[in-house]
Order: sequence, then C-alpha cells, then structure tokens
Amino acid sequence: MDIQLCDCLSRENILFEVGATSRDDALIRLVDQLAKTKDGFDEAAAGQALKEREAVLPTVIAPGVALPHARLDALEKPLVAIGTTRQGIVFDEDKDPVNLILLVLTPKIDPSAYLRILSMLSSILKDVDVPTFVSGATIDDIYELFKAEEKFVDYLTAGDVMNSEPITLLEGDTLNKAISTLCSRRVLDIPVVDEEGDLRGVIGMEDLLRQSLPQHLLWMEDLTPILRFEPFAEMMKKDQETKLADFMSEDYVSVPPDTPAVQLAKVFLMSQARQIQVLDGRKLVGVVDLGGFSTKLFWA
Repeated sequence: MDIQLCDCLSRENILFEVGATSRDDALIRLVDQLAKTKDGFDEAAAGQALKEREAVLPTVIAPGVALPHARLDALEKPLVAIGTTRQGIVFDEDKDPVNLILLVLTPKIDPSAYLRILSMLSSILKDVDVPTFVSGATIDDIYELFKAEEKFVDYLTAGDVMNSEPITLLEGDTLNKAISTLCSRRVLDIPVVDEEGDLRGVIGMEDLLRQSLPQHLLWMEDLTPILRFEPFAEMMKKDQETKLADFMSEDYVSVPPDTPAVQLAKVFLMSQARQIQVLDGRKLVGVVDLGGFSTKLFWA
C-alpha cells in the first residue's frame, strides 16, 4: 500500500488546542474526532488499544512530541489525527510535557504502514523546535507543515529503522568502562568507534566472558579448580589497564543506510546477529538491534 500523509490526514482532524489535561483524555478526544470524520474502525477498541500501549511504553519520540499509535483489525487505510497544546500534557513522567500529539491508526495487516508514517513524520519534524513552533502556530501552519507531498516514503530502509544515536564506546576506553556501560545500560552489544566516528569493532557480553576464561580453560571438562571464579577475579584486577582495542571483536555485521529494511530480517536470521551496524563508508551512522527491529515490526 502506497502511503502519503495527505491521504491519511485531513484538516478537520487537527484539534488545535486539544483542550485536554491528561494523556488519556487527549487520546479519547482525538479518536472521537477521527470517528466523526472517518468510517471503518472500532472507536472503543482504538481508544483501549492506545491507552494500553501508552501504559506499557509511553510514545514520546522527541522533545515536545508524542506519537500514540495502534494497529487495528478491519481498518482499511492509515488514519492520522493531530492535537496541539501550548500548556503541554504529560505522556511520560520522566520526560517534559508534550505540545504536539500525532495519533496514528494503521491496519494490522500492513506491518510497515506505521513505520513508514513514522519515518515521514520524523523527517518533517527533524529541524522543528516543536514547543516553540506550537506556541506561535495557527491551525493552517500545522496543516501546511504536514501535508507536503514530497514527504512520501516508498519503502523503508535501514536508515529509517535504525537507532541514529546508539550507545558507543571508544577504542581507547577501558574494560572497566565497558563493564559499567554494558551492565548499567542493560545492553548486550556496543559498537566501538575511533575519535572520527569510524567503526573499529564491537564489544559484547560474550567478550567479557572470553576475557575471563582463556581458551585453554574452555577445554577443561572439570572446572572445580576455579569454582571461586578465580580467572574472573584476575581479569577484574586489570580492568583499569585493559583497553577495548585489545579484545573487542572485529567480527560484526554491517549494512549501508539505503539497505531495504525488509532485508534486515534476512540478515538477522542468516547471521544470527543481535545487532546490525549501519555504516556510511566506515562511519557508524546507527545500529539496528534485533529486539528493537522486531518490536517495531510486530508491535511498535
């Protein structure tokens, strides 16, 4: 299904100063507005799906912007409603209030619809200071911003679905920092770059184990001589001295940004990688994690 924002969004579905004081109230008002102007979806089911999704993981995607969304059965095409609020509404207790709410409903049978709309909306807003824009905008300003035909996305690429601000480490960082970052950020893999941002390798949890258990120990049938994790203790004694460049893995999977996103599914399955590095030449421009990619594809 080809998707253009002008087909999903009409001027009447922009609620200028939505008039809500809570997240759930704003969602209800936007769904009600869509129901008044568009047939073909279950209003109650849409409202419930949106609220459940927000309760699990709030959809604040940028400062001042929330993108609540749901995939619905029996919906024929994507629908978009927009709400603005100068006062701001809290969507996530850990983040600032949002001033722009972009509500998206997509057909359950079209897995890429939400991702393509998200890509278009993100492209439109990438250079916009949303709180400042909303504070002085009219409803016409908002409609003109989002209706531009040139924001059409034919198909998704790795650049559309990647995390463009991944956690990274420098090749000169220490083992101590790698341990701290992997554990505190609860990630399994971290790209390692040089000062210019070129990818040099990847550090993963397995690399920490390999550093602790030399190859000859792996061949031992009986590990009772090291029941107290003695090799691990030895590694930790040198964690401030050991540099990532000395033991990071240079065996990683990479693709260029223009790789079709559907190709990533094959890459994950064929390589059994957890993370794909997105490279422009040697420069790291983003990463696609298996968990994040699957979540966006199946649940978003």
